[in-house]
Amino acid sequence: MDLLKGSSERVRVAVRVRNIPTRVATVGKRGRALSPLQRDTKAVVAEPNIDPQTRIASSLTITDPEGRKGQKEFTYDRVFSMHEDQQTVYDAVVKPIISRCLDGYNGCIFAYGQTGSGKTYTMEGREEPKERGVILRAAEQITSHILDQKKKSPDVEYRLSGSYLEIYQEKLKDLLQDDPQEQEELRIRIDPQSISGKDLYVEHLTERTLVTMSDFARMIHVGTQRRTVAETNMNEVSSRSHAVLTITIKQFKRLSSKVSLASGDEPVGGVVQSKIHLIDLAGSERAYSTGATGERLKEGSAINQSLSSLGNVINALSTNAGHVPYRDSKLTYLLSDSLGGNSITLVLACVTPVAAAYEESVSTLRFAERAKKIQNKARINMDPTALRYNISLKHSRSGRRSGKIDCFAQELHMQEQKTHWQGNPGLSTEMVGLSALSDTPSR
Repeated sequence: MDLLKGSSERVRVAVRVRNIPTRVATVGKRGRALSPLQRDTKAVVAEPNIDPQTRIASSLTITDPEGRKGQKEFTYDRVFSMHEDQQTVYDAVVKPIISRCLDGYNGCIFAYGQTGSGKTYTMEGREEPKERGVILRAAEQITSHILDQKKKSPDVEYRLSGSYLEIYQEKLKDLLQDDPQEQEELRIRIDPQSISGKDLYVEHLTERTLVTMSDFARMIHVGTQRRTVAETNMNEVSSRSHAVLTITIKQFKRLSSKVSLASGDEPVGGVVQSKIHLIDLAGSERAYSTGATGERLKEGSAINQSLSSLGNVINALSTNAGHVPYRDSKLTYLLSDSLGGNSITLVLACVTPVAAAYEESVSTLRFAERAKKIQNKARINMDPTALRYNISLKHSRSGRRSGKIDCFAQELHMQEQKTHWQGNPGLSTEMVGLSALSDTPSR
């Protein structure tokens, strides 16, 4: 398989069943009456079906509480019961994807489901180490990997950066912009200077240089605090927007022995870049369940419209339709490369197992079932300009070879700075080497 050309692989899908309340309550912490969904303790989603040979659950059964539609069984790559913790979920389905992203593949992980089904808990988690979600665990895996690579391959250097935005009522908002008065209009653009020549980026979006785990934690904390949330009958802290955290990893590999050039030439290596999108989608909701009125009702309508556009894209891709309506919403346009394109993608479908959530849970499970049929074509993102630079072995005896390598590295670095970081004054152009990835405070 040619890793630079890519290979076809299916979107991966995992389902997570949230816990059922252990006792029936009538009011929430703030005195608001709980919705039937929050009070309900009758389970309609059975415990996941465990394969006796692999000891892994990959299917579940849901039962119509009114008995009209009987039972339905759905099969996925993995199903997690309400008893499985954050670490188990991460190790089983997320960690392998992040590992491949560290090799140069793009990755996308997004949580989908009804409001109150545990999406934000899965992606963000809580402050306690055991309760940390996908985002912080991915940051830990990335920084740990780079520190390990320092010991094994001192010739490899990394640059990490991150951005955080939300899509609120079809408008993009920069969650890392400190001064709201300086918030510029964000637009999705095609980057002709990217490795593929057609990668998308968000114009004027703030990017932060990341070095230590504390840098990740600060960025994540700032972004989550600025995200638009509100209280509804179904959730005391309901996300009213889609949140997209993007981590960009650039590896500068010198004298790589893995890339073969023409006969008689010395392989030099080059720039390998990957992007990881970690997305917490706002949940689908029904006005009679949330009790939404006024602005909350308007937000819910925008959320449902955006998720409907996502469903249309999933349907088109899963049926091999001639036209895929990526541009029907900002969310689907941003996800256009992650769904059917150059990415290793995981859908984390979250469901609430109680009777009051039956219709929404079935809708989520069907969405996840369709997503399984989508084929992506992931490839390692290597800058081809590095592969075109040949160094003849005949210069090795003349003493000029090492000088040419140094000139090449410097030229590549300067060119990369000029083309990619131009127009991003908020992002440092300083090379972040492996030696800088320690527990010392970042500059």
